[in-house]
Amino acid sequence: MTVHTVDRALQEWLRGFPKPLVDLSNLQRFDAYAIALLLLIGKWACDGGARFLLPERGDVARALVSTGLFGFLSRGYWTDRPLPEPAEGGTGFVILEVKGEEGIGALVDSLAQRLSARFPFGEWANRIIVKGVFELLQNIPQHAGVGLHGRPLFGFAVLEEAEDHLHLAVVDQGVGLAGSLGLNPRYRGVTTAEALEMVLVEGASRFDDPGRGGALRAIRETVRANAGEMYVRTGNGAFLQEDVEWSVGEVPEFPGVQVSIRLPRYLFERGEN
Repeated sequence: MTVHTVDRALQEWLRGFPKPLVDLSNLQRFDAYAIALLLLIGKWACDGGARFLLPERGDVARALVSTGLFGFLSRGYWTDRPLPEPAEGGTGFVILEVKGEEGIGALVDSLAQRLSARFPFGEWANRIIVKGVFELLQNIPQHAGVGLHGRPLFGFAVLEEAEDHLHLAVVDQGVGLAGSLGLNPRYRGVTTAEALEMVLVEGASRFDDPGRGGALRAIRETVRANAGEMYVRTGNGAFLQEDVEWSVGEVPEFPGVQVSIRLPRYLFERGEN
């Protein structure tokens, strides 16, 4: 279950809301983006009682628990069997939960310290991740919650150290790009596909003030310049940036904005710039 496949599962989970059945029994592998969406689903359905069928493979179940996923879902969910003990040594995942704008600086500082300790020669690449996390986390309280009614706002960042890349996912279940952009009268009534292109390619924002907005476009350009991959999902639309090519497509409807960024690991290990 990865950034390229999890949308199919997401559609099935949503059918059972507010008590979704999250069937992970056949899970073989997962990435940062999948964990981020599981956090959204579990947290959002917490009061209703999210139901998780754990992976049948014991090693996969232990790896899933080791990410810290269930530690952030402190109540209101059940699993089909007791959670196994975490795998020794962890699984290379870091999870940050956004609870308010005032706490973002401390979260990002803690992540910066982890990266510096793990990749001391990758200072330049570490800054890309840290800056991206800061910008994306700030977007959650500043944009995702504006005009949101009827449900609480929350968001997560998940960083995964994979074999050949670092994978960052930042997600929320707020108003989405079209909802945020549409608060500016210039963009009222834009479709999801139009909002994706306006924000990610043109740098549009609900703010008219010079210097405000444009963070997602800047992140996309940085990812492209460093041989990375970026996937942005909002509402019923998705944007995929691979190398110099980008495309916009349709996905099952889901609120908020979900961002996936993958950068080659060598940038962090060799300190290349």
